[in-house]
Amino acid sequence: MILLKIVVLQAFWLFCVKHAGGTFWPYYLLGALLLCFANFFTINRSRQREVISFSRYLFMLLFFLFWGLCQDYLLFKSRIIDEIVAPYWLISLWVVFLCYFGDIFQKFVRLKTPILSIIGAIGGALAYYSGAKLSGLSLHQSMHIEFIIFVAISWAIFFPLSLREFEHGIIWNYLLDKSVVFSFDRTGFLRHQRDFKEGFKENSHEFNLQGKRGLVTGGTSGIGRAVALKLSELGANITITGRNLERAQEVINSNQLIDFLQLDMGQWSMFNHIDFSEKLDYLVLNAGAMPSQYTLNESGIELQAASQLIGHLKLMELLRHRELIDKHTRIIWVSSGGMYLKKLDLKNLLSTDHYDKVATYANVKRAQVTLVEELVGLSEWKDWSIYSMHPGWVKTSGLDGALPGFVSLMNKRLRSPEQGADTIIWLCLTKSSLVPGRFYFDRKRVSPYISKKYIPSKNEREELVKASSC
Repeated sequence: MILLKIVVLQAFWLFCVKHAGGTFWPYYLLGALLLCFANFFTINRSRQREVISFSRYLFMLLFFLFWGLCQDYLLFKSRIIDEIVAPYWLISLWVVFLCYFGDIFQKFVRLKTPILSIIGAIGGALAYYSGAKLSGLSLHQSMHIEFIIFVAISWAIFFPLSLREFEHGIIWNYLLDKSVVFSFDRTGFLRHQRDFKEGFKENSHEFNLQGKRGLVTGGTSGIGRAVALKLSELGANITITGRNLERAQEVINSNQLIDFLQLDMGQWSMFNHIDFSEKLDYLVLNAGAMPSQYTLNESGIELQAASQLIGHLKLMELLRHRELIDKHTRIIWVSSGGMYLKKLDLKNLLSTDHYDKVATYANVKRAQVTLVEELVGLSEWKDWSIYSMHPGWVKTSGLDGALPGFVSLMNKRLRSPEQGADTIIWLCLTKSSLVPGRFYFDRKRVSPYISKKYIPSKNEREELVKASSC
């Protein structure tokens, strides 16, 4: 079948170069596009799985066209190709070249880049020069060597780059991640998931958590619930905290290894009554809410900062004081991608005259990430296994209540709670080397700053640590 495909593609190439020129080039391009899209359906069907998505295939097509047009434009403008009218028919050859990817060139995938560059340089130069001769393309009489060298260099770069891009989508993934929307949404998770190395399955000998214990704040619903259920499925005993006893009962009923500790993270007086005495292997600081009205806790601190920032730090300190956590305990702070567009605002962190629930939430989440960065540098937390992460855009009842417009707009693009919980589970269990104090997303260490102007100063960091320890 592949042999027949090669014959068809070579026949099309020969037809194009033998009948080049004139006003018929749009018909050559149409034929090339038909072959190109037929190739997409053929390679996906023959491999019985999606070799490449349609959107990424279109991107590859645009990439081929861009490279081809740039190369041929430079040849034309430099007068190496000595034609009066630009050879537009060459476009169809760049389109049809994509048809070789996915099966014919599959055997080249494992070759090293230098070898691919040599193959590309020789193959590209021979194909272009022979095509120029067969088509009667006018080359400048004294620049035939320059033509071959130019094309060889172009293809020495293009061939390995295009092959790697087809297989791994490096540029494609980079562009989608920079878009934010196609990174934080469900499609972003599914795309990133292809690179996940570890699988956390029930009855796995590698990840049998019998005898392990974890505590998940805000574990009665959403991401926290998904984390608790997954860890308990793997055999760990999990305590979840929350305010809603009815919701907690639903989680407890679903797995006998889960128990409940009623705790409002914003009401610190409740911490004095915590009856908990078992050493923890995992501590997931996940509790979070976005109250519509400006609310202060019993100590006069804005409720989001009181619960999600200071409350979580107080819980950590309490557990450390009772020797229920140590340097081997994996501690994960669950932040939010919403903090990316927010600079740390200490003035409005603990209280404010102009409450905006979304801005406050983003500010608190930014403070969480900065605090984690600073904690691992303090003597009492030095070298502890403390990390922060964000789960992407996840469909939860909390998000639905706080931002119904956003949920309605994104709808099916939102991640499931289980997808949002994945990196938390990974941070708890992975055997990969992690860096304490760093920020993670979809099982990768990432920067929590979109630009340097968002990085808090040394003074701001010191003030944040001081304010968080109130």
